[in-house]
Amino acid sequence: MVRRIEFRQQFNILVLFMIVQFAGLLLSSMVYTSMQITPNSNAQNNSQINTPSQALWFFVYLILATLIILLFFKFYHGNILYRLLEGFVIVVPSFFVFATIFGYFFPNASIVAVSLISLLISICLVVSKNKYPQLKNTVVIIASIGVGLVLGIEFGFSIAYLLVLAIAAYDYISVFITKHMITLAKAATSKNLAFLIGSTDVEVIPRGFFNKKESKEYMKYKKELEKSRDPIIKKIMKQGKLPLISQVQLGAGDLGIPLMLAISSYRIAYNYFIPVSIAIGGTLGMLFTMYVQKKYLIPLPAIPPLFSFMSLVLGLAFLTVSIKFGIFFMLMGILILSIFMFGVKRSAKNNR
Repeated sequence: MVRRIEFRQQFNILVLFMIVQFAGLLLSSMVYTSMQITPNSNAQNNSQINTPSQALWFFVYLILATLIILLFFKFYHGNILYRLLEGFVIVVPSFFVFATIFGYFFPNASIVAVSLISLLISICLVVSKNKYPQLKNTVVIIASIGVGLVLGIEFGFSIAYLLVLAIAAYDYISVFITKHMITLAKAATSKNLAFLIGSTDVEVIPRGFFNKKESKEYMKYKKELEKSRDPIIKKIMKQGKLPLISQVQLGAGDLGIPLMLAISSYRIAYNYFIPVSIAIGGTLGMLFTMYVQKKYLIPLPAIPPLFSFMSLVLGLAFLTVSIKFGIFFMLMGILILSIFMFGVKRSAKNNR
């Protein structure tokens, strides 16, 4: 079914994206303050990973994890393993978010106490989300901030930039070519797993609303809806009514990866001009992505356009420091955006 994308849904996603980026930058300032990171700080305090091989291993791990999850969705039809996987994905990054907050506001508290409290709250997040499915967006936001925070502090900027470039290429391939990321998103949505944020409008359609052709199309669409665990959808289906969903979704990685790049850029000049510039670039990229999605009504990889606009803004920021690097980042942004739009038009043409 062709589903409308409303302005309100786009606005909700944009706000959630901005919350992750700027809340993540705020938390990173707490970490850097606690670590006393300055241009003159001792090199021993620099814990960043600056070797390409470690970033490469992380990228390989990311792909393997995605493929394993896909195999789970295809062959495993229970619930326990999915809940355990979801719990792990939520608890680990959320732990670092709460540990950062408590460690900053209670600097004299013991590491054990901070760790136990942070772990307990993270576990409560999982329990609360399973009891109240509507908390999914909140849980994903906290976990995404944790991912961006940890990786952004650990990776040096140059390695983080190369890593995002590799992830953008993978995202492009997995959505436009192999399409396995679309399969993964549908499966995660049907099981209400905290892997994506979403903004949804549900419209109840009278049975006589569709013509014969639309009715056949809707029957295929209805089979997808019957697998949904969304309580609102289940209630409408149980009443024998026809729900039509207008939905915009964004993966947790699309939230955390841009934040990683922004946080990693802090040590370029030891101030927040460049990190904030990257966050603004990501926001502009999100606006552009939503415009393209509304126009073409096809699934899109978010990382390529986000990375493109982050590179463009990064290039503008670097022009005041180094014209050479400024031009490089701007050319990268233009190249990535051109490849993305080629994929969009090609995919839209194939979906007609």
